[in-house]
Amino acid sequence: MSLLTRSDDGLLAKPIDSILEAKLRPPPARTEWVVRPRLLEKLARAGQHTVTLIAAPAGYGKTTVVTQWLASKPTTAKLAWVSLDSTENESARLWTHIATALDRAGCSIARDIAGFIAAGRHDMMTAVLPRIIDAIAVLPVEVTVLIDDFHIVRSGECNDQMEFFVKHLPLNAHLVLITRTDPILRLGRLRAAGQLAEIRAEDLAFTEDEVYSILASDGVQLSSDSISELVHRTEGWPAGVYLAALSLVGRPDPAGFVHHFSGNNRFIGDYLTEEVLSRQPDDIRHFIIDMSILDRFSAPLCDYIRATHDSATILRELKHTNLFLIPLDAEESWFRFHHLFGAVANSSLEAEQPGRAVMLHARAADWLSDNDYVDAAIEHALLAENGDRAAALVQRSWIRYFDAGLGTTVRGWLRALEATAADDNLPGVVTAAWIAALSGEQEEMNRRLAQLSGMPQNVPLPDGTKSAESAAALIRGLFGFGGPLEMLASAQRAAELETDGNTPWYTTANTALGHANYVAGDLNTALAVLPKAAYSETAPALVRILALSALSLTQAELGHYDRSRRSAEESMAVVESRSLQALPAVSLAFTALGQSQATSGELDKAMATLEHGLNLRRKLPGLSPWPSIHHLLVMGRVAIMTGEISLARLLLEEAAVMMRQYRDGMASMIARLEAAQQSLRESVSGVPRSEPLTAREIDVLRRLAGSLSLGEIASELYLSPNTVKTHTSALYRKLGARSRSEAVKIGRQRQLI
Repeated sequence: MSLLTRSDDGLLAKPIDSILEAKLRPPPARTEWVVRPRLLEKLARAGQHTVTLIAAPAGYGKTTVVTQWLASKPTTAKLAWVSLDSTENESARLWTHIATALDRAGCSIARDIAGFIAAGRHDMMTAVLPRIIDAIAVLPVEVTVLIDDFHIVRSGECNDQMEFFVKHLPLNAHLVLITRTDPILRLGRLRAAGQLAEIRAEDLAFTEDEVYSILASDGVQLSSDSISELVHRTEGWPAGVYLAALSLVGRPDPAGFVHHFSGNNRFIGDYLTEEVLSRQPDDIRHFIIDMSILDRFSAPLCDYIRATHDSATILRELKHTNLFLIPLDAEESWFRFHHLFGAVANSSLEAEQPGRAVMLHARAADWLSDNDYVDAAIEHALLAENGDRAAALVQRSWIRYFDAGLGTTVRGWLRALEATAADDNLPGVVTAAWIAALSGEQEEMNRRLAQLSGMPQNVPLPDGTKSAESAAALIRGLFGFGGPLEMLASAQRAAELETDGNTPWYTTANTALGHANYVAGDLNTALAVLPKAAYSETAPALVRILALSALSLTQAELGHYDRSRRSAEESMAVVESRSLQALPAVSLAFTALGQSQATSGELDKAMATLEHGLNLRRKLPGLSPWPSIHHLLVMGRVAIMTGEISLARLLLEEAAVMMRQYRDGMASMIARLEAAQQSLRESVSGVPRSEPLTAREIDVLRRLAGSLSLGEIASELYLSPNTVKTHTSALYRKLGARSRSEAVKIGRQRQLI
């Protein structure tokens, strides 16, 4: 089963694994649950408020009663359900899952939600959350956004964003937070405004009538006094009551049992859970204890871990006899134990067989890895104290996670590896070097590359890279922090090593090589190499964007303007299909499109496009310098064309400063800078600006630069010869040219062709 699928355009799309599916669906309601009309009515009334807070400790049946309430709601109501775990204590992951749940409820947010969230992670409250809120607002029906286990969210950043979300919720939205502790939100303000409904432990506690119903369903007979005593001793705590009910079944003196236990909820829970475990047959008890290492499990996973074939049968039996097994999907393929029950079972495992957990975690990691549940596999590999295995899993998977907009997940894996010896092994070092380069952390990248130089150079890596030498060459060749000569040499070496066209590293190497040749001024080589990446289905999205953008710049410099425009638009199509418009790493697509728009005479559009690209690049100034330099040169030239001389001067000076850090291999880049500076000097010299050419006149001027006759130009443009003559006369006049060659020369000087 694949964690990430490919969309129609060949790019990695949103995650669809069944573990995630379970997190985005409410647990199915079960007929054996006691119906609690008073709470269902309270929840129904709570829907009139903006936010409903359901806060109580573990074991109070929060999720259970909400599931019953949802089952009683009209089918026309829309629900976006998210169950959180520890990975969602990070803003990009949290909002990716919330947005995915909303998308499934009918809110159209983005074609690629993970990419959209990742691209806007630096502007969450100005770019991402407004889009999510607007998508809810336009839905013509009520939407309930329900977040289970919200106590997981502890980071200040996530809570600030949730505060913003709550403050701007549309009128058709209702937010339900299920949590063990009060969230770090301004609850007082919501209470004062009448926007908050609250259901607390005292509301969720069982009444005597409810306890009577539970006991009766299990065939346990207690007097009203004994029921009152049970409610008193458990304080109505639902988990304690259910555990007591299980322990009372078949006892000859149930009233005596109730009378003789005491203590607070935690001790009651521990005692009764041990009582339940001790009364199970050995095979059932061993199953429960072993599976307590897992947050979620399925029969095939359990079979693999235990090396048996009876897990499906045991799960069916537990489902019918033990209320502490919770199905997580409608098909009842995935389950979890009640948190308290699982925790006590896990304590039993540690006490009885201290070394067994490591073996179980290792086997879990193997199965989860083989079935492509990468997140969970890495977690269990770390719990199995096998950092090398975890590092290999991270290295094998990082590129598709990063390409799917889950860079923060990869960074979390690397932080976890820092506590292990695997932080310094080959897979861990290579992945850390890539992530540092992609994040603009040049110092960390250099440290990791220095580590890499002392490691075995010819060992294939889990992500398919040929060797450590190839990985280092790819990084140096693609990002070019060491200057043009190192960039070109590294890209050439990477292309020599990565020759398998079915891998992403082949496309990455050719992108690096094509771009390095563009920087060096070898346009024909760039033109030959870049399409290998630009039009490959194996290219990651960011690589394809860079290849198409560099191809557009190359084509424009060779005078192939129509092809350049197509390449720029194809690059932007990838950006838009993945909702990456706010990602700094895609700025070169805006560079290429802005240049093409300016060449076509669309100067206002060009400046708007280029301003967006420049703002993107400014968000993360530590990224590779070359896209920034290209952008400054292009935008400087366009600013000259629009008469924004002061802006042009600032842009070109900034480009010059960035270029001065490199001495060798800069001849072509310096020539590009000097051509733009010459245009700037001519504009400043006081020569009156000529009347701008129309888009059609620019089309004719481009073709005048070739060998076509006027009649052939007319045929290519689907115009009459007389119309082409008219356009030619007009552009001669506007340029102040007296001949075809002079018009072409002036057009090139003014960067029109």
